[in-house]
Amino acid sequence: MHNSHYSPLLLLPNTFRAFYGAFPCLYPTQEQAIRPILENRDLIIQSATGSGKTEAALAPCLERIIRSGLTESAIYIVPTRALAFDIRRRFESVLIERLGLRFAIRTGDIKRAGGGCPDIMLTTPESLDVMLGSSNSDLRGFLLRVRTVIIDEVHPFIHQYRGRQLVYVLQRLERRIGKQLQKIALSATIADPDVVIRFLGFSPDTVLLIENVSRQILPRLIHLKNDEHELVTLLDDLYMKWNYRKILIFANSRGRCDKIFGLLNRQGQFMGMAELHYSNLNVRERQIVEKRFRQRARSVCIATSTLELGIDVGDVDAVLLFEPPDSVATFLQRIGRANRRQDTIHFWGICRGEQAGKQMLRFLALLRLASQGKVESPLPKYLPSVLSQQVISCLYEKKRLSLAALQDLFSCRTGTDEDSILNDIFQSLLKKNWLKKSEMNGLYIGGWQYRDALLEHRIWSNFPANEEEYRLEVSGESVADIPESIVKQFDPGDRVLLAGRRLRILWIDERKCKRVLTELADPLDGKELYSLGMGCHVSYYLAQGMRDVLKSEK
Repeated sequence: MHNSHYSPLLLLPNTFRAFYGAFPCLYPTQEQAIRPILENRDLIIQSATGSGKTEAALAPCLERIIRSGLTESAIYIVPTRALAFDIRRRFESVLIERLGLRFAIRTGDIKRAGGGCPDIMLTTPESLDVMLGSSNSDLRGFLLRVRTVIIDEVHPFIHQYRGRQLVYVLQRLERRIGKQLQKIALSATIADPDVVIRFLGFSPDTVLLIENVSRQILPRLIHLKNDEHELVTLLDDLYMKWNYRKILIFANSRGRCDKIFGLLNRQGQFMGMAELHYSNLNVRERQIVEKRFRQRARSVCIATSTLELGIDVGDVDAVLLFEPPDSVATFLQRIGRANRRQDTIHFWGICRGEQAGKQMLRFLALLRLASQGKVESPLPKYLPSVLSQQVISCLYEKKRLSLAALQDLFSCRTGTDEDSILNDIFQSLLKKNWLKKSEMNGLYIGGWQYRDALLEHRIWSNFPANEEEYRLEVSGESVADIPESIVKQFDPGDRVLLAGRRLRILWIDERKCKRVLTELADPLDGKELYSLGMGCHVSYYLAQGMRDVLKSEK
């Protein structure tokens, strides 16, 4: 590639000013991505958080769409609805007002049509799966025009349920349009680009733009003996002596987040300025939190993994990890949120309780592996349930199925004997009344299990089954979803800390709607809530790193 022959402005006459007009220059990856995308090459971009990966993909992609006379369209895939809303906030006005394009967003929470037949769609794997079965003429017309798929934050998809679902859905889309899709993947932490290429079916001549994402990490590891007193004192010191005004704290559980929020929001320099962000809070709550944290000059936000993936919360002075995460990839995602426009990362690691020594060891291993540029590569998984789900999704799309047609569609995707797997899946689905033979020889239609699942919109979700959740209502307003294992610990009259609020339990509605009715209350009654789950499991890679730290002489 010789981008120096032409300026980016000449290569992107329609989109350059809309995306880059306010900036003095482009990041290297932004300039290097232009030609491959315009030339319909598959592309993988790995660069640091805040380095403009989204613009690097969108500007040339939309240039192609405009040059085609809007006969082509694109899909932008994100792993979370929260990231979809954030990208919409950042780019909707650019796409609609400055470029005059039709922009749509479809997730489980929102559908925006985009003027009937959009030019670019922002969506998730599940929503794209639903769209493939839609009879809406505008949607079907849009999908027939798709030539490019951009996959943002690609790393959580690799060798996971939703990633495998995405692989099958894109294969079905390619079969429908009769062409190979151009695929573009974006991430700050890709252990091995070849794994992405093989898993998602990128072309053999995929262009790799791999930027060294390592920045100097300035670690400070602290042992807290008394959380309630020392954590507040630490935050006060960071505010007064280090001049930190925006701090992001990551914890490994929602319960831990609630406790930290309860401490910091009621005392110290961040009193009344603390925010809480995790997946059980409803979308509107999280959007309000993100906006307040971006706009406030002084704030601390306590989060789980929800703020790891690309959501723009503005400039952050420092990241605190309240106990170490379970992998190098998660560690880099979290600390990468700090000082994104600087060459150094200010990171504080908190060790606490009886496991403080082991936590310190894990932090040291994380720092060593990160400094060596070593990140876990996801291991392949055998996930036949995804193929089962896709059979049912194809049934919704086509209304009738044949085993031979599915074997032709899904052949040679996972490196396993797909035909044999599909045959076994078909027999199982027949036995369990998901499928039944139709009057036409060799074709199958939906059984009663399929009809029931369709009524409850369960045929597109590809997550392993989770425990039932209850809707948490505070004075009549829905604010979060609470796992049943937590709800079972409640009794009416209890005063507990939930979703960042001090609440009194009024009534637990066990009927079909499943609600917990509460009101604001103070003080708490000291009842301890216990989260039931898998907990934090250290990756094999990190465990070996901990061993190496113990064996070293330093």
